[in-house]
Order: sequence, then structure tokens, then C-alpha cells
Amino acid sequence: MRVLLFLAVLVICLVGTKAANDWSHTDIEMFEIQAALEKAEGEGVNFYSFLGLTPSASMSDIRKAYRQRSLEWHPDKNPNAAEVHQRFERLGRIHSILRDERRDRYNHFLSFGFPKWRGTGYYYSRYRPGLPLILSVLLLLSVGVQLAVKKSQWRKSQRRYENLCRSALAAAWGPAFQTPLAPSSKPRPAEKKVRVPMHGYFDMPPAPREADIIAGTVNWDREADKVREALHAPSPETDDEVPLIELVVFGDGSLALYEAATRELIPLEPVLDSDMPTLMSTWPFQLWKKLAGSREVAPEAVPEQATEPIAEPTAEPTTNTSAISKKEAKRRKRAGKT
Repeated sequence: MRVLLFLAVLVICLVGTKAANDWSHTDIEMFEIQAALEKAEGEGVNFYSFLGLTPSASMSDIRKAYRQRSLEWHPDKNPNAAEVHQRFERLGRIHSILRDERRDRYNHFLSFGFPKWRGTGYYYSRYRPGLPLILSVLLLLSVGVQLAVKKSQWRKSQRRYENLCRSALAAAWGPAFQTPLAPSSKPRPAEKKVRVPMHGYFDMPPAPREADIIAGTVNWDREADKVREALHAPSPETDDEVPLIELVVFGDGSLALYEAATRELIPLEPVLDSDMPTLMSTWPFQLWKKLAGSREVAPEAVPEQATEPIAEPTAEPTTNTSAISKKEAKRRKRAGKT
């Protein structure tokens, strides 16, 4: 399929390129006259405005305008004006195109644009997007695809949770679990452990619409029959391949996953409408949030207290130490004699 699509696009491009370059002699003549006319008279001037007419002018109007212009720009009246001579020559060529079937061809190019001379031939000027536009388109495309994938995954998770919840309630309270209870009916158990497929029963019908419940148009017996059929319907997979999980259903309709190994109850959180992914959950906004968070001002470091350097004891000169020792020895010697 992709190969056929690629070939089709390639053929269209080749045909379009050939059609764009395969101009007739008449087309090229009109292109040259139009280019020379705009160069001499100004941008946007065409054959009709050159004659003072509109594209809807009749043949009689064209002939009348041609006579007036030819008398005005005749070379005999302006023998020394080269520009007037060129106008008169161009006037004759324009009149010859507008008076026969070539006029329809000219009107076509006048409506859809004239190709420009590109050195090797006449080509239409095509817009070439720059790098900023390409990056912007890729950015928008990636954001759109990511948001679509996120929403698809969210809807799938919501349907899976709803199916699992309804399957567990049906296994715990019976097929008529969604039927409104009568005042004299038996109260539901405070909690009950059930084993259901990991994603619920395959054919479990969806819940009735809220508008139908309010209007009282729901056939609860029929809804109970649908649930009963789903509980007893064969699974599309074999029993060995269907993973079963243990859930605890509480009286208020909440669920908890029972871990047999640790005997713990893990509450199952519902997938709410408020959890639906938004534009703020796409990667550009998440990246901006992450960068903005990393730029938060870090707490200022506590400046270290300046401590005065402890001066190391300097050793006294050896000469002073020896002199003090000699004086002390003499003092002791005198004390001994006395």
C-alpha cells in the first residue's frame, strides 16, 4: 500500500513538472510580452489595463481601445520617441492575442498567475518554507500526535477500569448489581472477595446512560440479563491464558486489589474525566516546566566564619637560651657555697 502511494505521488510530481515546463510557443510569447509590459509600465499591468479596459471587455471595446491607442502612439506622431515606438509595437502584439482564441489562454494565466523566467525556462514561483517554519510545523505535529496518543491511552484506561469495576460488582452482588435497591431489600455485604479477569469480562455491557436513568426509561431486567450473559460467555482466550486477579468489593462500590503474598489491600483509583490529558501535558510544556524548576534560586550558602590564624610559637634564638642557662648555673653554684 505504501509503495503504491509513493508511486502515485511520484507520477503526480512528474506529470506536474512536465506540465509546468511544457509550454507552447504561444504561451512563451505571452509570457515574454507580459514580462516586458510589466517592466516598462509597472508591476501588475496586464493586457487589459494597458488598453484601459477590464478582462470582461467585449471585442468591440477592445477594437475601439486599440484604435485610440494606435492613433495616440503612432510612430509618425512621435518620430523621436523610442519608448512610444516600443509601446506601439507592443500594442499590436497585444491586440493580435486578444482578438482570437489566444485570449482564453491569456485569461487563464491572468487568473492563476504567470510563470517567471528562471534562466532555463519559465517556472511558477513556488513558496519554499524556511527552517523556522519547518521546525514550527514539526513542533505542532509532534504535539498533536502526542496529545492524540495520550488521549487514546486515557480513554482505553478509562474503559478498562469501568469494565473491571462492573465485572467485579457483578461477581460480588450478582447480575442485578446496578438495579436500584428497594427500601425492603437485603443490604449489600460490607466487603466481598472475588476473582475476575484482569481486564474484566469481555462482553460486559456498558452502564446505562445517566439521562435514561433519570428519565426512568431503563429496563433493569434487560440490563441484568445482559450482565448475566457476559458472566457466562466464553472468553475469546483459553482459560489458561486469562489472568485472574483477586479484588475486594466494599459496600460503597469501591475496589481494592488483594495481594495474596503480603495480604495487603491496594485501593484501585478510578480514571476520572479530570485526568484527561491536556495540552499542558505534552513534551514542550513539560520540558519548560522542568527547565523552569531547575532555574529556581538555590538557598544561599552560609558564609564560613572567619577564624583568626593561630600563631605558632616561635622558637627563641639559641644564643639567648644558652645565655640564660649559664646564668642559672652560676646562681645555683653561689647558693651552694653559702
